[in-house]
Amino acid sequence: MISIDFFGAAKTVTGSNYLVKTDLGNFVVDCGMFQGEDVEHFNLEPISYDTKTVDFALLTHAHIDHSGMMPKLVKAGFNGRIYATNNTIQITTELLLDSAKLQENAYQRGENYGKYTKTKAIVYNTKDAMQTIGMFNTQDFDKTFEPIPGIKVTFIVAGHILGAVSIIVEVEDEGTTKKIVFSGDIGRIQSPLIPTFDMRLKLDADYVIMESLYGGQLHTDRHESANKLVTIIKEITDNGGSAYIPCFAVQRAQEVLNDLKKAKQGGALAADLPVWLDSPLAQRVTGIYSKALQFSEDSPFDFPSLVYVKKFKQSAGLARQARQVVLAGSGMADGGRITNHLITALPNKKNAIIFVGFQAEGTLGRQLVEGAKNVLIGTKSIAVNAQIHQLEGFSAHGDTNDYSEWLNRFLNPNLKQIYLVHAEPERAEALKKHFEGMGINNCYIPSMKETVNI
Repeated sequence: MISIDFFGAAKTVTGSNYLVKTDLGNFVVDCGMFQGEDVEHFNLEPISYDTKTVDFALLTHAHIDHSGMMPKLVKAGFNGRIYATNNTIQITTELLLDSAKLQENAYQRGENYGKYTKTKAIVYNTKDAMQTIGMFNTQDFDKTFEPIPGIKVTFIVAGHILGAVSIIVEVEDEGTTKKIVFSGDIGRIQSPLIPTFDMRLKLDADYVIMESLYGGQLHTDRHESANKLVTIIKEITDNGGSAYIPCFAVQRAQEVLNDLKKAKQGGALAADLPVWLDSPLAQRVTGIYSKALQFSEDSPFDFPSLVYVKKFKQSAGLARQARQVVLAGSGMADGGRITNHLITALPNKKNAIIFVGFQAEGTLGRQLVEGAKNVLIGTKSIAVNAQIHQLEGFSAHGDTNDYSEWLNRFLNPNLKQIYLVHAEPERAEALKKHFEGMGINNCYIPSMKETVNI
């Protein structure tokens, strides 16, 4: 008997965590952080299963909503190996240490955990993160390994971000072999920086656990969005203003740097236009990307007018300058160095704030893209006179067409069930309806903490 417990990312987007129990042993796929007003409190609750009975863990990719609670799993008693690709381990190491430090700093200042809870707590510290990092085990793409006898695992390219995988698990069960596929986050076919999933690959599957974040939706063309980004930056800086780009440290910052480099090389942007990468975490992650993607002496990201901002004092000084591009975290302008820039930048009508990612409800970014005329940053009321732009074509997640292409590789007469996860209910329902229109009628949307037997 095999069962799957959905302890996260079920009828919600974040907190991916699936417990698979078999007669041979138990394992988890991902253990991510919950993010958002309605779910953040789950991070403070005890883990709902006995972690000491978990034999090993599989990690699809580094993003914090998939990896961010691995130290909590370890702290609760898990003592097995955590299998992932080399690049996933490198990036996750940076993210977990950063997450631990943020929690420690907030706790020392007497602040509540996260943004939405009213509890002064710390889920894990740097020591817990370091212990977790020591339990990582590197595995290559497309090579089958056997964490415990009778359970075989293969990582295949998912796209999305560097190192990301979909996972094929083969389990011996009652005289047969059952194949379970965990999609992880599915990348786009139109992928500008890293290889996407192989659409030619045909694979068998009995059960598929599949992301449905953008079910029923189609993305704006990626190239059009990049061109529009460059056009906005040129117009703003030609008029003496500055462009501020709230940016996620993983994948998004690297993609934007690559777009800016191409624009400068092609003459669409002035070669001497200063570009500041004002995020220590993004700088470290960019170093990982550079080593992984640099196949010649020419880096995909570096150019003469790019400056890595190291010190906070240097970051604060950028506000006094004009005609520049500043990339800073966080991507939703909900914390980090970008908030300091916005205090000065927003009142100036010559400036532009350019969002290149999804803005969740309740964030400063969402307020700005929805047209707020005044916003509160810390305790300061700030007038919004700057131009606000949101470019939606930069998402690293696939859309409905990408999902269809990804799933097409696993369609076969033996495919018994598709479980749609990692989405709000309406998006999962939309993807289910889309698949039904394709004649795929075996989709199911599991609820949080639901158990299914397969």
